[in-house]
Amino acid sequence: GVLRVCPHRGDPAPRRRLLDRLAAPHLPQGAPSSPTMANLLTYGLDRRLSGLAAAVGAAYGRYADDLVFSGGATLPVQGLAQRVAAIAAEEGFRVRPDKTRIMPAHHRQRIVGLVVNGGEPAASRRDHDELRAILHNAARTGPDAQNRAGHPAFREHLLGRIAWVGHGRPARAARLRELFDRIVW
Repeated sequence: GVLRVCPHRGDPAPRRRLLDRLAAPHLPQGAPSSPTMANLLTYGLDRRLSGLAAAVGAAYGRYADDLVFSGGATLPVQGLAQRVAAIAAEEGFRVRPDKTRIMPAHHRQRIVGLVVNGGEPAASRRDHDELRAILHNAARTGPDAQNRAGHPAFREHLLGRIAWVGHGRPARAARLRELFDRIVW
């Protein structure tokens, strides 16, 4: 059924590639089982990278397919990156150099969309300001005018964004919720 409803858009070559990928055995992205599957598949990788991090005085963490190492200014970054790539290859994974970021302490450090410099991870000021503007304008002109991406459940989408931006910051979350409560649905 999925293959039959695959959209036709101009050039047939991209559609053919998509159909070929869908026809092969695969796991769906975003399934409730995805985090568990990722953890099972990366168990050996996580153990080895945790050991490597401990050996060089770093901390290691992983969220889905994002690997994070943090440590002091003396952390041997280049050697660490090379060793991580080698271990990942031995475990059947590939590190994408184009997605690898080395973020010194004096730069904004973002991991999975959160700023992690000093203190608790938090949404960026830009994300907060953008959401605040959407809420303000939705209260002023109505939610439909602000639903530019066409979210089918825009109200719930906004509540989720408020929770995300306000996570760990109760005062920020309360101010955003006050704006949300002014929207006439």
